[in-house]
Amino acid sequence: MLQNRATLNHTRFFLLNELRQRYAENESGSITRLILEHAGYPLSVCLLEPDKITPSPVIAQINLIVDEIHAGRPIQYILGQTQFCDINLAVAEGVLIPRSETEDMVHLITSGDRQKFRQIIDLGTGSGCIALALKRHFPEAMVTGLEVSKEAISVARKNGRLNNIEVRWMEGDLLSDTHPLTGDLFDLVVSNPPYVLESEKILMEDHVLQHEPGTALFVKDENPLIYYQAIIKFCNLHLSPGGDLWMEINERFGSETASLFEKAGYQQVYIKKDIHDKERYIHARK
Repeated sequence: MLQNRATLNHTRFFLLNELRQRYAENESGSITRLILEHAGYPLSVCLLEPDKITPSPVIAQINLIVDEIHAGRPIQYILGQTQFCDINLAVAEGVLIPRSETEDMVHLITSGDRQKFRQIIDLGTGSGCIALALKRHFPEAMVTGLEVSKEAISVARKNGRLNNIEVRWMEGDLLSDTHPLTGDLFDLVVSNPPYVLESEKILMEDHVLQHEPGTALFVKDENPLIYYQAIIKFCNLHLSPGGDLWMEINERFGSETASLFEKAGYQQVYIKKDIHDKERYIHARK
């Protein structure tokens, strides 16, 4: 436990030592910086004024944060925030924490050969991370975020307000086709749907299983492509001819997922790998 009268330097190294018990070296450093900034002491202040005494309320706050980390609660939920594509996002339990792989997909979209999307939709928007990042990159576009979870859509709306980014948020269930979109057409459809098999839970870390919403992560083993079938059905009605589609996928089902879209008449279907050299995305054009 961090003691009162600890200096900023002692506070920083206390956090690093505690976090190294649960995280790799680089991640420990990143989370330490995040906690210190959240407490009002960015790393630059800690380095410039290492002998400054950390206030007692901050020490108490840091001790509580460390206790929650050791209990397995994700740091994003502890702090109530995270970053995605340089956007500060509020997050809460019941809403999926944005992943770096999803951030990479956004970078692939925004660095592509088409830069003039006008109508964009994010299917299963969660915290709104993809929709907000795309709206920031394509400010002239009308961006929609569709989400079945009332809790998640509430967080997405909050994130839009916090960042002053205007996105149209809509509640709707992609699987049951109950959503208010009727005649809408989009030239970019994006989705990070649930794709982890229930049998793969044994490979997941405890802090994910115990705290993040399973409905945003897992699909039944007997129908692993259920969301991609629903996306095809949606795109048959709502993706413009020549429109683009980007999705995250389960690396185990790259060819099977691509085959679904080829059979549905897409002329260009590409499987793309993530930074770990795993088949993680599909880019298709109608």
